[in-house]
Amino acid sequence: MLERPFANTETLRLADLHSLAIFYTPLDARFDRLTRLAQKALGVQVAAIALAHQGKLWFKSVQGWNIHELELSASFCARTLARGELTIVEDTRLDAEFARHQLVQGAPHFRFYAGFPIRDRGGIVVGTMAAYDLSPRQVSPADVQALRDLGDLAQREFLTAELCDAQAQIIGKLDLARRSAMIDALTRVWNRRAAEDLLALAVEQAEREDSGLAVCMLDVDRFKEINDTAGHQVGDQVLRRVAATLVSNVRDGDSVCRYGGDEFLVILQRISREEVERITDRIRQRMAEFPLRTKSGQVMVGISAGTAWRAPGRHMSGESLIELADQALYRAKQASRSGSRSGITAS
Repeated sequence: MLERPFANTETLRLADLHSLAIFYTPLDARFDRLTRLAQKALGVQVAAIALAHQGKLWFKSVQGWNIHELELSASFCARTLARGELTIVEDTRLDAEFARHQLVQGAPHFRFYAGFPIRDRGGIVVGTMAAYDLSPRQVSPADVQALRDLGDLAQREFLTAELCDAQAQIIGKLDLARRSAMIDALTRVWNRRAAEDLLALAVEQAEREDSGLAVCMLDVDRFKEINDTAGHQVGDQVLRRVAATLVSNVRDGDSVCRYGGDEFLVILQRISREEVERITDRIRQRMAEFPLRTKSGQVMVGISAGTAWRAPGRHMSGESLIELADQALYRAKQASRSGSRSGITAS
């Protein structure tokens, strides 16, 4: 077992995570951008931003490792959290504590770790920016500076992160257990239950502000065929890929939800019809740019989308918006079964 944080620090950390309202929240493009940058800049297998809470390490963003949560005592980051300073282990098998660690002796067999502490406004360590690799590494001064810079950026994002009004209301009124129950376990975006609550709040806000509101329904083309031919593990990879692409290509504050099966719903508040078209076109293009690489080979992932836009001044329920978006999605799929298409209904 690695070093544990002091109890008084853990109490302060817990209070601060509640105040930041960032624990058990969905995927966020701001943090995903930072972990992608860290993975590329450092040339490592895995890059992650993680938060500590009640003996758990929860991953806000992670690249290269399909994991959501770990026991804190079973994590490398426990040392960084306990010491509150940059931690570098160039070869885990040469470190007395890490050599016995389950992540070294068992899968994924990590041989390198570097972690930078993320602090709150009061200086309490609440998480880490971390890099892992499957081979030992020698760290250069440039690598150290890159990790420090990215850790500072992650810390700044946590301190300044803002959610849209609907998401802020949902998160603010729920305890951690209920908040966790509204996140889809596979894709780490909002689930259907959350989508219904978020849309109801978004409709109220749009009517109160007399602003535009859009609902976009998307599903994966040929998803049953992918599952049948490549297997359910590849199907799960496809769904995670779609969710991450949606989060990365909508605006900060837009709500991305897994609505069921291979179907996703995106709620876009304070938006014009022209901007809706730009966003849906960008999502479609991004999905077409990069095939998904799996153990079975490359999988081309296409999506179809249908969008309903509620103009300022119009009154329409969330259920009506979903129905119109679903109809637009059906028309888009009928228009082309071989590629991604999108359609928009304005009301």
